[in-house]
Amino acid sequence: MDRSGKSLAEVRKRIDSIDDRLHDLLMERATVVRSVDEAKAASGAPTYRPGREADILRRLLDRHDGEFPLGPLMLIWRQVISASLGLQDRFVVAVYAAEDSHACQEVAEIHFGAAAPVSIHRTLAGVFNEVTHGKASVGILPFPAEGEDVPWWPRLVRYGRERESGDGPSIVARLPFVPTRRHSDPSHDSLVIAMQEPQPSARDRSVVVVMVDTETSRGRVLGAFQTHGLEPKMTLTHREDASRDSTLFLLEVDGFYGREDERIAAVAEEIGGEEPAVVQVLGAYAEPFARKDIDGRQGTSGQ
Repeated sequence: MDRSGKSLAEVRKRIDSIDDRLHDLLMERATVVRSVDEAKAASGAPTYRPGREADILRRLLDRHDGEFPLGPLMLIWRQVISASLGLQDRFVVAVYAAEDSHACQEVAEIHFGAAAPVSIHRTLAGVFNEVTHGKASVGILPFPAEGEDVPWWPRLVRYGRERESGDGPSIVARLPFVPTRRHSDPSHDSLVIAMQEPQPSARDRSVVVVMVDTETSRGRVLGAFQTHGLEPKMTLTHREDASRDSTLFLLEVDGFYGREDERIAAVAEEIGGEEPAVVQVLGAYAEPFARKDIDGRQGTSGQ
């Protein structure tokens, strides 16, 4: 018997009853998700809402108490959310995995669930083609780093220049959103692109690119952002062989900024003077949990 005097059979019966209620609620949730899908179709809203998904997990983290470990709980909810996404539409994930590295694939499968079809691509072009031609719902690409021979993010700049309507791919999420011990190294970080505009959550970061002539210094670019209250968290530099007369700066800033945001336009004017610089928002993502957010809440036992 346990400490309350109940027999093992009684305890197991209670667990079975709880499992049945959980299962009933999951089936009820699936029914409601179908209604959400109908409402999205009527309004033209995208099926994939990473900002909304992030806010769901943040709310659940805030209300969590007791002994159930937070990491597995968040991963369970990721599976529930991803399965619900698959109920609304066929959701295909295209992953860039150079050589034999499958870390991005594993992170993508953890985030988007076991049921989501995943296609692996050895080239960046393969991922972009799948996404832009509608064969994949999202593309998973490695988080940008300084000194890459062929960075992928300038492709988003070209899409933005070529498509005045702004209907090219955008950065919409960052992975892993729930870090695991196995995939907590920064080398496993990825960005998600999709053929839709990013949408804000309660806490976001935006990714912005600045194209200037080679005479414009990094200090001038950073100073313009800081003047308008935007403190860059990351700055990468790239100069393409085809455009030796211009330099690209990739920056991350706290907050959500759309393509037509007035503050971004003010930064462009600050950098360029009489002729504004080219400043383009490539997208935004909900800030992922940090390891301390997960590990620091384990085993609270209701305290």
